[in-house]
Amino acid sequence: MAGARFGVLGPIGVWHDGRRLDVGSPQQRGVLALLLLAEGRQVTLDDIVGALWGPAAPRSAVVTARTYVSRLRRLLAEVAAEAELRSAGRGYRLLVDPAAVDVTTFRRTAADARDARDRGEAAEAARLLREALALWRGPALDGLGGPFFEGRRTWLEQLRASAVEERWALDIGRGDCARAITELTRATTAEPYRERWWELLMWALDSEGRRDEALAAYRRIARLLDEELGLEPGPGLRRMHARISAALV
Repeated sequence: MAGARFGVLGPIGVWHDGRRLDVGSPQQRGVLALLLLAEGRQVTLDDIVGALWGPAAPRSAVVTARTYVSRLRRLLAEVAAEAELRSAGRGYRLLVDPAAVDVTTFRRTAADARDARDRGEAAEAARLLREALALWRGPALDGLGGPFFEGRRTWLEQLRASAVEERWALDIGRGDCARAITELTRATTAEPYRERWWELLMWALDSEGRRDEALAAYRRIARLLDEELGLEPGPGLRRMHARISAALV
């Protein structure tokens, strides 16, 4: 693929004309991630120091941060026509085509999908969500540690989960239940405490005429919540259970 691409939805990466560039140490990759997540806004030296070291930053942190920025500038010299790392006050801005950054493209495509859904274009919305989700190469910000990046990773993974849930809902609403059942069965096994996923699985099974299996799924998650967390199913699950149960009367 020609041109430059930048990725944070997985390990931090830069590609140029199909070749992956060496972004350097985890700390240097962290600086690049900060700049990409800022989407052209200023990232101050204090932002960089806080993200990389937190409150226990050594005296040398600012000098070290400037070194990472200098090295990134040399790296980006290979894609100078498509990305520019500018000084901005006591900080920096990375200017790059938003379409070349996976997280920006993901968010914009997911927003386009919501617009299509609201217009009643379910098939187009589902297509756009698949396109957005295909940008993920693994856990967001993979390889970066510390409270700041853990927080941003959680935020990004929540965006991903919302997009996945919306795609499943669109597929089920359009009658494409078989694929949704396969994926939701796998997902609820891997992450069994996500109630919304169980709710969607029940809906898909019921839509396929498999009401007994849908009710059995409810019993499984209800038992799991009770035995493991001491909780009852939430309102969404209870409403789905009541609707399916009522259809059996």
